[in-house]
Amino acid sequence: MKSILRGLLAGLAVALALPAWAQQYPSKTVRMIISFQPGGITDVLARQLAQKLAENLGQSVIVENRPGGNFIIAADAAAKAEPDGHTLFMAVDSTFTLNPLQSVKLPYDYQKDFAPISLVGLQSLFIVASSKAPGKSLMEVISAARSNPGKVTFGSSALVAQLIGEQIKQAYGVDMLHVPFKGSPPMLQALLASDIDFAITTFTPYANFVKEGKLHGLAVTGSARDANAPDSPTLAEIGKPELTYRLWFGMFAPAATPKPILQRLHAEFVKVLADPVIRQRVIATGVEPMSSTPEQMDKIVKDDLAKWSRLVKETGIKLQ
Repeated sequence: MKSILRGLLAGLAVALALPAWAQQYPSKTVRMIISFQPGGITDVLARQLAQKLAENLGQSVIVENRPGGNFIIAADAAAKAEPDGHTLFMAVDSTFTLNPLQSVKLPYDYQKDFAPISLVGLQSLFIVASSKAPGKSLMEVISAARSNPGKVTFGSSALVAQLIGEQIKQAYGVDMLHVPFKGSPPMLQALLASDIDFAITTFTPYANFVKEGKLHGLAVTGSARDANAPDSPTLAEIGKPELTYRLWFGMFAPAATPKPILQRLHAEFVKVLADPVIRQRVIATGVEPMSSTPEQMDKIVKDDLAKWSRLVKETGIKLQ
């Protein structure tokens, strides 16, 4: 609570110190670009933040869905937008930390094209097994993989999930087969049909199938157990705290956005993320609301890029 209060006071001090033209911002509708279709967790998170931000700014804030292209379409649109503070980009971590590690030439560059505003949320991932997987705990599945190299299969529909799987393989010294999917729905169907042994994914809707007994929760990647799957241990509890991971959502603007406007936006997001009603609504989606300074957000991006780059080089894997 003290840190939230300090953030609010700092945000108020920044707002009072801004020049008159910056205090008149925004002068028109603000658009918040995201990389996902309507209806998902990211879309719900963005709309909760946009609604409260609009109330605080006294100006409309709309969410613009730009899905596809492994987040590249949305990031490119945001990078090329007018840098006047009226275009924001709520990015998921892979946009800046994994996409640069692929062979595809990106139309955007994080350091040249974007200015960090704040972290906005953290989300744990779920390691979940089919009903016919060789074990109902992660260690049982690992044991089966050790006895049957290359036979145990794991699915992912996102690059970061693939890398978490590679980290698990490396940590336990086992050989498992990665099966990539173009989206969560086909992966869920494969898991329910026992076409794959386990998957690394979000809690929604997989946790509901665990509650119904159709799937088995093996572990969660966060630093604490998740309310969506309270019986599933953390990787730290299993003995691998170094594998702890939480996906992050961050708010960014085009790089040339004037600093006073960036400061105003940062102060506003600190207030939005401290609002009790918004916090409750965001937590209900499985995301922990969390703000940061722009400098902290920038460090998170660069540290994660370095971490995943090392793993890719060590394992020699091809991101799919």
